[in-house]
Amino acid sequence: MEPTDAILLDVLQDWSDRWSHTALVSALASGRPLSSALGTDALDGLAEEVLDGLLVPRGAETAARQLLAEGRFDLVDLMLDGGRLPLEDARQLKSDLADARRAAAGRATRALHLLTRRAEQLDLARGWHEEDGTAHDLLELATSDESAFTELLVGWETQARQAEGLRGDDLRAELERSREGEPVDPAARSLLEECLAAGEFRLARVLVRSDRAQFPADAGPSGLARLPRPVQLHRYALEDVLEWYQNGELGSAELHGWLPAFEDTAGRRLTDALAALVLAGADRPPEPSSVRELVEALHGCVGTAEPVVECEALAGGVVSRLYCTSDHRLPPLGLFGRAGIALWVAPSTAEPPEQLASAPFIWLVPEWEGEAPPAEGCGPLYADDLLRLAAPTPRGTVPPAAERQLALLRAVAPGLGVSGLLDAGRPGAGRGLELAGRGKAALQLSWFFDLLGLQPDSVTVEAVLYETGGHPSALRELLQTLCDHPASRLSGRELRARLEAVREGTDWRRRASRQVQEQLPDVNAGLALHTALWLHSGGGRGEFDVGELSDVLVDLAGSGGVPAPVDLADGVGPLVSLGIMERRNGRLTLAPNGLPDLLARGSGRQPEEMVADLLRQAREQADAVLAQVVVSLNQLTVDAVDHYNTNLQRKLTEINKQMVEEEDRERRMTLNEEYLRVSEQLRQVGSLMSAAKEAPRPLPLAELIGEQTCAAHLGSGGRDRYDVTCAEHLWVKANPWLLGQVFWNLFDNSRKAIDATAAQHGFVEVTVTVSTAVDGTPWCVILVADSGDGVSQGVASRLNQGECLSTRNGSGQGIRIARALTQSYEGRLRVLPEPSPELFGAQVRIELPLIPDSAGD
Repeated sequence: MEPTDAILLDVLQDWSDRWSHTALVSALASGRPLSSALGTDALDGLAEEVLDGLLVPRGAETAARQLLAEGRFDLVDLMLDGGRLPLEDARQLKSDLADARRAAAGRATRALHLLTRRAEQLDLARGWHEEDGTAHDLLELATSDESAFTELLVGWETQARQAEGLRGDDLRAELERSREGEPVDPAARSLLEECLAAGEFRLARVLVRSDRAQFPADAGPSGLARLPRPVQLHRYALEDVLEWYQNGELGSAELHGWLPAFEDTAGRRLTDALAALVLAGADRPPEPSSVRELVEALHGCVGTAEPVVECEALAGGVVSRLYCTSDHRLPPLGLFGRAGIALWVAPSTAEPPEQLASAPFIWLVPEWEGEAPPAEGCGPLYADDLLRLAAPTPRGTVPPAAERQLALLRAVAPGLGVSGLLDAGRPGAGRGLELAGRGKAALQLSWFFDLLGLQPDSVTVEAVLYETGGHPSALRELLQTLCDHPASRLSGRELRARLEAVREGTDWRRRASRQVQEQLPDVNAGLALHTALWLHSGGGRGEFDVGELSDVLVDLAGSGGVPAPVDLADGVGPLVSLGIMERRNGRLTLAPNGLPDLLARGSGRQPEEMVADLLRQAREQADAVLAQVVVSLNQLTVDAVDHYNTNLQRKLTEINKQMVEEEDRERRMTLNEEYLRVSEQLRQVGSLMSAAKEAPRPLPLAELIGEQTCAAHLGSGGRDRYDVTCAEHLWVKANPWLLGQVFWNLFDNSRKAIDATAAQHGFVEVTVTVSTAVDGTPWCVILVADSGDGVSQGVASRLNQGECLSTRNGSGQGIRIARALTQSYEGRLRVLPEPSPELFGAQVRIELPLIPDSAGD
């Protein structure tokens, strides 16, 4: 090394503006000797770099921002580790670096996905990118040095285009060879080019290798709209054209063949109605009667038979409505709603009324003198559009109503725009495109592009579906940005370039993210979603389960305010139905599309901030619910105590009445003993309230049920037998008196049902089984069955719905209170509609969560 180089290196180690040279940051920020990191060429240019840095000095923070913009994330990491930045700048830079890495990972994943799809169309064993590493390796490269990944991506894209071009040339040559010297049918060649332009090489190969001399008429790209576009008529004086239509005299040989056939009554009626409207005068408001005739003819032409067409004179025109019939090939648009879309028939000089201009509408104007209608969301419909609807195709065949409707939609859709197509005929804003199924979704989306006057290819359609996950709200926002009022008809490649330019925009992402978030039913779903996004973005976790999500939340916030695993699992359900999450082999994973990335970046906040905010909401909700539970439990306690004492008092009254009416001395003695025993159970309300308000504690289930069965056995005078099985060694957490009331009520109902049978002896069986929930929580299932007279048909359903039914002189509150008490301990109670298979009486099923044996110790 030259002495000059050594001096420069020593100076540069502590030079305050050394960050001006981003190529040196890797070595300098890590503290390594500079000479070991730079080659001869760098050393030769070192003096020049130092001079440049003195002229345009940049500090560490400025250089770090430049590196971040260039995608050199690994170098930004080194600068952060070097500790050369102020604390606040370092904290903000670290946050921005995390956001940039997430965005880079999303872009890389999307690009690799589309390359894979293009390779599949060419039937390649592996994609071009797979030769440079696995998907995991390439994602790591994108999140460390995106500029290097982008260079690779440019090369892969070049290889993909070359491979597609070669495959296209091969298929064209194969088509020529397959005809054995015969000229290729122009329709076949055109159809092949259509498939190649759409990127559907598999279908193109099948068509070329088919034995048909001509391809089937309905062949073509399966994932893209492909009906031929209406032929554009040259502009002639409208009166001359209508004169020709009316009299059948050809004004020009160029128009030959465009006269509706004599048997085409729908086309003839439309041209007649249009002629009557135009010839009446284009400079004055039309008559409602002539507009009604025109709208009825238009409905008949497109196959929409409306029995009544309402027309109302308004301002300088007439307001009516246009209805379209649903077509399975088209996406579900607002135009297909029952209300239709407003149709305004008026001269070009009239201003649309305010009530129309505030919503999507169609303006039927014979001739427009300006460049475009002044109203936003207005689809203009001109006289030559109607003539094209009325006329047959150039081959002379009458087009079916469906194709006429498509021609009508193509005429008005570009003016209506995305919002107009989705919102027309719907109250309020439309939700977006409700696409169904992978293949069908691509076809419907391509029709949407086609109606707007755009020409996508299959890669563009796939890119839009991947970016949004096909979610209606996300689709709506992206299409609104991408397609609303394009300057001109874009080809597939031009549309894809426009998509690349807009899909990284933050505004539509935030709107879409907010709308998707608003569709989540509760905070549990939001917590599950953003915890999963956090785990995925932080550690690249591909799969997780509800238990892991719950553990993360508990670690963050402790146990307070964290939803129980069963509630968190309930929150996952809507995420799966919305296509944000998927279930795979019992595990959860984020959907393999761009929707999770959109949600993570669209909020504009870090995932941990979102989780913290949702946890705060969960605590607030838990506190509110707890306060309500306290109030409800206090009322429930009062109800239980009152029900207990009221039943006992009713029983004492019945015994006392029997004693008065009984003549047998021994029977009176027995009744007196029963009266005394029941009286001992009747306690002061204050004493019962004290017992009911004791804090829940661990209880052995067998002991609690045993106490209640003994009391019920004595209450029956020893006539009823109670058998309890499999309740040993099980523990629950509850207030002993309140949970005892659940069984007290059930056994009291059983005794009354047995008495109703007039049987000398009765039987009650209590069977306990143990089960485990999906989240691993242990539960016990308690089945209480008796030999009573059962429940009448429909009664069980009414009881399970919370209805109070008074039976056998009871208050009707027993089952309601028992169910409420069970629910207060996170359990469930249900009266089964079918009788016991062994005892033939009623059956009641109780489910309670169990606690470990150690909790009882």
